[in-house]
Amino acid sequence: MKQKIVQKPLFWQVVLLIAMSGVFLLPQILGQGMILGSDVVFHFNRFYETSQQIKEGNFQYFLSIYGFQQSARIVNALYGPFFAYFQGLLVLLSPSWFSYQLLANGLLYLLAGFSMFGLLKKLRVNGWLSVGMSILFMATYSVQYWIERQGFSAWGAAVLPLCLIPLIALGEHKRLRPFAVGVSVAVLFQIHVFSSILLVLLYVPFFLRAFFVGTSGEEKRQLVLRLVGAIGIFLLLTANIWLGMLDLYTSNTLIAPFVNRNMQNNTITGTSSYWWTTPYLLPILCALFFCGAIRVWPRLSGGFKLMTVAAGVFFVLSSNAVPWQWLGSLDNGVINLLQFPFRFFVPATILILVGLCLLVPYYRGKPLANPRWFVLVLVLSVGQILIQNTVKMQDWHSDEAAVSLRNHTYLSAESEAQLKEAYFSKDKSLALALYQRSTPDYLPLYQETKKNKYNLYGEEIIEKNDTVAKTVENGKLTLRWQGDQEAWKALPIINYRYTELTLNQQPLTEKDVSLSAIGAVSVQQQAGENVLVVDYDAPWFFDGALWLTIISWLALLIGFISWKTRQLYRRRKVVQALLKESE
Repeated sequence: MKQKIVQKPLFWQVVLLIAMSGVFLLPQILGQGMILGSDVVFHFNRFYETSQQIKEGNFQYFLSIYGFQQSARIVNALYGPFFAYFQGLLVLLSPSWFSYQLLANGLLYLLAGFSMFGLLKKLRVNGWLSVGMSILFMATYSVQYWIERQGFSAWGAAVLPLCLIPLIALGEHKRLRPFAVGVSVAVLFQIHVFSSILLVLLYVPFFLRAFFVGTSGEEKRQLVLRLVGAIGIFLLLTANIWLGMLDLYTSNTLIAPFVNRNMQNNTITGTSSYWWTTPYLLPILCALFFCGAIRVWPRLSGGFKLMTVAAGVFFVLSSNAVPWQWLGSLDNGVINLLQFPFRFFVPATILILVGLCLLVPYYRGKPLANPRWFVLVLVLSVGQILIQNTVKMQDWHSDEAAVSLRNHTYLSAESEAQLKEAYFSKDKSLALALYQRSTPDYLPLYQETKKNKYNLYGEEIIEKNDTVAKTVENGKLTLRWQGDQEAWKALPIINYRYTELTLNQQPLTEKDVSLSAIGAVSVQQQAGENVLVVDYDAPWFFDGALWLTIISWLALLIGFISWKTRQLYRRRKVVQALLKESE
């Protein structure tokens, strides 16, 4: 066996990464329980929406016609739409929400592990050290954020190491690869917009160093041209998102996602310290990296020094060394977009783990560089995650309640056990109906109001949702109800500028509709049966942008496969030629 591992190290390294992804899932597989975090309702609704669209062939890019109370609100178009359809496919393939959670968590572990492994291999780090650090990365809160709380930035974090590979050429050879950079930013933008912003922030100092340090005029011109090419590729691969955003934000006043007025709490040195103590040994590793880098600073390459500084900057930004309480009080749009300073710890974590691997050659032969210490760190870190998730499974079975009710949540289950059972049911809509949350993100704001937007959504959409029957027909949302008399009827749907409403086969104009502060619709019903059809008429340019994006990704995929095929063919020819010469 040992001989096989020596002969085929890469194969066994891949096997170990896959096996460890399964090991991380063991507590939940054996415990047969759900891990329901603070964002579970929001994302399960997003993915149920796309899964049902795929299942029934009723594709509606903008409106929510299955999820979010079938309220016709817009969410996925502003939040990684293509990746939402990928997640919807996972939901569709899963018999229940429990099965989906296992499948999604397993894929996240695999993605994070192989992403870090790919980056470290490109940096020529020892294969087994690369595997160990990749497993350690799976155990950090950057990845566990999805496992424990369904925080979506974990999916961005999982892909981020792969997206850092273009920095190698930029740092070592001052060469910017347009396709690699453009595609990397586009991939993250399609998954999680804020993660793509972090990636760009990482690219900026490396580009500036390449541009200003020891570069001729012609080299600078080439760098700029390649940067323009990368931006063009990014725009092609993300036209569906940025054009959709541009249109929605210019034609509507949208309610921003949660604005955090206490940002100082959500730092690694505040109440979110679990980011920095998952695993518990991570603070020691951070200290070892920064102290180790400073000690051999004169011997480090310029790129390594810049990476260390970048790691330090992101580390500081994620802590209360920055006056977040004061910054949060400024009511600045850019700062509000950040929401939680602990997000800066994601790139810091990745850079620190990578940096530790790169520091090993500088300390070879030293006691701390002994692989046994790293194996011990790895075992303790993996053990910590397994214990934490085992405790969560024990809590699931010992506590009658599946969830702890928070503000703006609605639980309509007849018993605590009913909600638990719903997450194992084949009917995935059941859990979404029993446990709801009135999140007002991206709702249109038609008039200023001092009323709480969460409460308004709960009162106007969730609480009134059983007053009408909702179905989906030909990709359009249809509402039916019986009217006692001709009168205004408040309906649990949301109206945007390009929303189209047809009542009893008559198109409605602005004067025929009354809108609440958050865009909830009221119409004049007739006595007897009423039928309202809801559709969305996107601007003329959007369909073209959507198809352009799809075709660009397909062309990229075909081009990559073709390039790889030609590369393998050339290698085979070289091997054959060498074999002939040896004969």
